[in-house]
Amino acid sequence: MIVRTMLRRLLWAGLGLVGFTGTAMAGLPGKTYSEGQIWEYRTRPEDKGSLLKIQKIDDGADFPKIGPIYHVSIVGVHFTGLPLAGVLQHAPFSKAALDASVTKLSSSKIAFLDSADGIAQWQQAEGGVFTVSVAEAVSFTDQTLRSQMPAQRQGN
Repeated sequence: MIVRTMLRRLLWAGLGLVGFTGTAMAGLPGKTYSEGQIWEYRTRPEDKGSLLKIQKIDDGADFPKIGPIYHVSIVGVHFTGLPLAGVLQHAPFSKAALDASVTKLSSSKIAFLDSADGIAQWQQAEGGVFTVSVAEAVSFTDQTLRSQMPAQRQGN
């Protein structure tokens, strides 16, 4: 339980403080998003079947060049050598990043964790927004978490 709590804090802090913006991607026309939608997306090979849920949509007033911010939760991710449950509770994305990542709405009724705490910490930290694909953001998060874990916890 302590490891899980520590990893959540590292993840929220990492996403909130890094402000990872990468290179903006062109949005695809015709995709509209609503809170509560569950989407399939272009995953990393090890995350096949992973899904994301749009938890909250912010107007993006703090990021006028990016526009609306889509706060998502992601299930079914696999972190290399880390004792995680395969969930990213909160990750903020631009519309362009979602447009470049999602493939279709899912009919899955899988349960997602509430992201309210992660969103609150992100807001308090004046966190950044991912403008890279969801798969790239998951890889970045995986690398960040592994770099902050002691070697013995990584299975090394």
